[in-house]
Amino acid sequence: MREIAVREGVDSSYVSRMVNLTTLAPDIVAAILDDVLPNHITLFDIAVDPPVLWEEQRERIKSLSST
Repeated sequence: MREIAVREGVDSSYVSRMVNLTTLAPDIVAAILDDVLPNHITLFDIAVDPPVLWEEQRERIKSLSST
């Protein structure tokens, strides 16, 4: 990841967060692409330490949506 960060001119923690997005449940990815998540949910909220299980990811989105 460090090599990617250097090549892209970004911080390695940013690359790590972006890689985390590859493990998101397909319906969450679709919601991001369709821009249907609440506006207060940020990429940082989703990309930092996402749960491995898709159902837990959905629960996190639900809890963030209710705040």
